Amino acid sequence: MDSPSPAVSVPGARRGTVAWARYRTEIRLLIAVVLLVALFIVLFPQQFGTMSNAGNVLRYASVLLVVAIGQMFAILVGGFDISVGATMGLASTIGAMAMLQYGTVAGIAAGIGVAAVVGVANGILISRYRVSPFIATLGMMTFVGGLANSVSGGRSVFGLPDSFGWFGRFDWGPLPSTTGLAIFCGAAAWLLLSRTRAGLNMYAIGGGRPTAVLAGIPVMRTEVLAYTTCSLFAGIAGLMLASRVVIGQASLGSGYELESIATAVIGGVAIGGGVGRILGVVLGVGLLSLITTGMNIAGLSEFVQQMLTGVVLIVAVLIDRFRGRSMRGREHPQPRAATTPTGGQDPAVPEPIEVRKP
Repeated sequence: MDSPSPAVSVPGARRGTVAWARYRTEIRLLIAVVLLVALFIVLFPQQFGTMSNAGNVLRYASVLLVVAIGQMFAILVGGFDISVGATMGLASTIGAMAMLQYGTVAGIAAGIGVAAVVGVANGILISRYRVSPFIATLGMMTFVGGLANSVSGGRSVFGLPDSFGWFGRFDWGPLPSTTGLAIFCGAAAWLLLSRTRAGLNMYAIGGGRPTAVLAGIPVMRTEVLAYTTCSLFAGIAGLMLASRVVIGQASLGSGYELESIATAVIGGVAIGGGVGRILGVVLGVGLLSLITTGMNIAGLSEFVQQMLTGVVLIVAVLIDRFRGRSMRGREHPQPRAATTPTGGQDPAVPEPIEVRKP
C-alpha cells in the first residue's frame, strides 16, 4: 500500500524571496526614505524634525504625487507627457477666471474640463496619427502655455474665493487638503489600473502594442484614455497648487513635467511601458520631496537645485535601464518546440506563447 504524499508547503524563506523579487523596488525606496529622514533629523533637528515642516513636505509631495500618478498612465502605454506642467498652468488660469465669474464649483469643473480636453488631443495625436509622444506633447506644451497667457493677458489671476481654500490651502481635519485629494486620486488610479479591463489593457499595450492589436484590445481608445487621465490629474494638481498660492498663473506648473517623470521612473514605472505600481510612485515622490526639502533647508540656491534635479532624472533613467537588463537576464529560456522524427515541428504541439503579466 502506497503511503500518502506529503502536503506541499512553501517554506517561509521562499515566500520571503518571492516577496523581495516582486517588491524589491518599493522595499529599497522605503529604506532610502527612512534613512533620509533619519539623516535630515540629525543634520537639521531644529528645521526638519518639526510638525510644521512635516506638513509642508506633505503639501508639496501631495501635489507632485497627483501629477506623477497621472504621468504613470502615459508611461504605462509606452509614452510620456511633457505638457503636464503647462496643463497645470492652464487649468489654474481657466479655473481661477471661471471662479471669479461663476463660483468655486464652476471654476473647478472648468479647470479640470480644459485639462481633460488637452489629454484627449494628446491621445488622438499619439494614437490615431502616430505622432511621437515627445513631439506631440512638446507641441502641446508650447500651445497650452501660449493659450494660458493669452486668455489671462499674461497676468496672474487674483482674488480667488475663500471657499476654494478647501481644495489645497486649508486642512481636512488632521490632514492637509492636498494630501486628502492625493489619497483620493491614488485610490481612483489604483482601482482603474487593477480592477478594470481598461487598466489591464494599458499594461498589455505597454508590454507590446502590436501584440495588443492582434489580441483585439481597443488600443486607440485605451491610449486616449491613458493620456486623458494623465492630463486630468495634472489639471487637478494645478488647481490644488492654485488654491495653495491663491492665484491662477500660466507658469504655475513649471518644472513638474520633469519631476513627475523622474519620480515615476524612480518608483519602478518602466520607460517603454507595461510595468509599474502606485506604491512605487508614492515612494518615489516621497524620496524626491525629501531631497528637495533637505536642499531648501541646507540653503542651496535654486540653480544648484535645478542641477541636482537634472542629475536625479538621469540617474532614474539609468536605473530603469539597468533594471530592464536585470529582468531580461533572469528570464527563463523558451522551451524548444516538439519535433517530428524528420526534424520538422510537430503540428499537434503548438509553439510556446510568452504571457507577460502586469
